[in-house]
Amino acid sequence: MTTTVTHASGTITAYMSSFEGDTPLRSIVHTIIGRPDPDITTRPSGLRKGTLKLVFETGAVAVAARAVLAVTQPLTLSNSGVDEVSMQFVVAGGDLGQVLSSGGVWSLEVPYQEIS
Repeated sequence: MTTTVTHASGTITAYMSSFEGDTPLRSIVHTIIGRPDPDITTRPSGLRKGTLKLVFETGAVAVAARAVLAVTQPLTLSNSGVDEVSMQFVVAGGDLGQVLSSGGVWSLEVPYQEIS
């Protein structure tokens, strides 16, 4: 399964080894003194945010991808085997992590915020 991240000047191709995402729920429960039932403010849920891990064939490709992902810009994620992860996003909400495993595999841990 190939993962593609499309950016303003091209594409990044990698293998996505993990995808974690949370959807913020925004409804609010208001406890009212002297009443057994609360007031509820219903609000729509937010867009996904979380971390995805991209694995690269070489260190040079990982370093080039890290440089692109460090630039503030909208990105498009698509995966040839898992349509459910497709989204437009920005890198946000944490640190962009670069890892070289003991087996010599280069990966990036990318914090994301979905934008559409």
